[in-house]
Amino acid sequence: MKTSTVCILTAGKGTRMGALGQVLNKALHTIDGKAIITHIINKFPADAEFVIGVGFLGDQVRQYLQIAHGNRKISFVEIDNFDGAGSGPGYSLLCCREQLQKPFYFVSCDTLWDNDLDWTLDKNWFGVAHVSPADTAHYCNLKVMGTMVVELRDKVRVDDEAYEAFVGLCYIKDFPVFWRALEDTEKVAEEHQISNGIRALIAKSDAQALNVEWTDVGDVAKYKKAVSRYENYDFSKENEALYIVNRQVIKFFADTAITRCRVVKSKLNPSVFPPITCHEGQFYAYDFQPGETLYQVNNRDTFSWLLDWLGANLWKRQTVDQALMRSTCLKFYQAKTLERLNMYHCKYEQSDAPSVIHGRSVPATNELLSQVPWDRLSDGIACFMHGDLQFDNILFDAEKQKFMLLDWRQDFGGHVEFGDLYYDLAKLYGGIILNYDFIKLNLLSYTENEKGIAFDFAQRYQTQNYLQQLREYISVNDYDLTKVRILVALIYLNMSPLHHFPFDKMLYSLGRDLLYTELLRLKPTKAGQHG
Repeated sequence: MKTSTVCILTAGKGTRMGALGQVLNKALHTIDGKAIITHIINKFPADAEFVIGVGFLGDQVRQYLQIAHGNRKISFVEIDNFDGAGSGPGYSLLCCREQLQKPFYFVSCDTLWDNDLDWTLDKNWFGVAHVSPADTAHYCNLKVMGTMVVELRDKVRVDDEAYEAFVGLCYIKDFPVFWRALEDTEKVAEEHQISNGIRALIAKSDAQALNVEWTDVGDVAKYKKAVSRYENYDFSKENEALYIVNRQVIKFFADTAITRCRVVKSKLNPSVFPPITCHEGQFYAYDFQPGETLYQVNNRDTFSWLLDWLGANLWKRQTVDQALMRSTCLKFYQAKTLERLNMYHCKYEQSDAPSVIHGRSVPATNELLSQVPWDRLSDGIACFMHGDLQFDNILFDAEKQKFMLLDWRQDFGGHVEFGDLYYDLAKLYGGIILNYDFIKLNLLSYTENEKGIAFDFAQRYQTQNYLQQLREYISVNDYDLTKVRILVALIYLNMSPLHHFPFDKMLYSLGRDLLYTELLRLKPTKAGQHG
């Protein structure tokens, strides 16, 4: 059997992906835990050879493929013009012509399909699918008679039901004919399309149509619709991504410093983190770890064992100048909170106002923050820390009776080597109250009307027992429970602008409500005036 050659173009700027396309190449957005380009690559035989056209954020594509598909034969072609005059898929394909002097498959990087195709079919063919007449103006439309393509109309509305949309997947057998025709630089919709090459193959009376169970993920609305097939709630963040592919966990961060610091931090305490197997620019990877998250397997004995294990293996005390520790805590707790809340208030104008939450009047957020005992919060305990210590980031391998920590925070106020023990305690406490795996299943509600704000979320039966165990641990070790609870409220407020509706608004309201409760406990007379 011949070896398949596949060309995938990833050079475009992905403007139809909106803000999502500005920080991450469109081919690398995730669906069901895998990059779009991984879904495409996995459709082809194991011995297929890939020619990848790269341009906008091309280093990301190179880095990702090196980590995720290092066992595949992949070559890259730099597209020198991916958004200027004369650019477009036709031009990008011409840049790849030297590597494609043989029959080849062409796939758009925003094309996915569900049905199995016959890779042994040795003739020119084009994948097609039905779209509504209103949508035809967005596509190259092929008229199909029987199984043959007989005519083409590109980027215009077509009401004739004989026309089907070209899905961006095809096999070019007669490549010399295709290349000669593609040299015609006539523009369609302001771009150099591949229409001329297709017309030339149609003129040979040798272009077959194949019906494709197609998913178009070429714009943000279509992409999110595709994601919703696998996720009950969109828990994603615009500046990071997580992939699970070929028994590897791959993390991406838009900020290369975050990636670098996470790798450095993992090596400072290798007994609690999985070993990093690869680090390329904005990506790092480690082998998929055995076990289940603590949300899945926790019980009171396991949680008690975890607390002891954390004390012995994670929270190793560090010698840090007291003034430096206080200033770092103040920066991390106060300055970062104000920055995050500014993001939220820009997202939802006039949200910094008094509210009625579950029937109780709660002051405006800035008024609450003015009462926070920042000096008390800044009196931290310097130790090595995780930084996002909630049950989704704690694995327990029951067979080996072993814990492993995932998705650690890269720094604390700019310091990789140390952080505040109280922050880890608060993250742990907050993750017991709010079960993030249930949030991902959309097990929450939020309402906001003239009567006020109300919300609810699913909790586990053992929640109060775990909280009591943690409170006892805090008491036995002579830690400050009030400080932990205030930090929990601040953590929810900090998280709120990073998530989507309704979780963002629920976090904001939950944080305000909990913070007000703690301030009432601290200053019952003064704070009670707001009740």
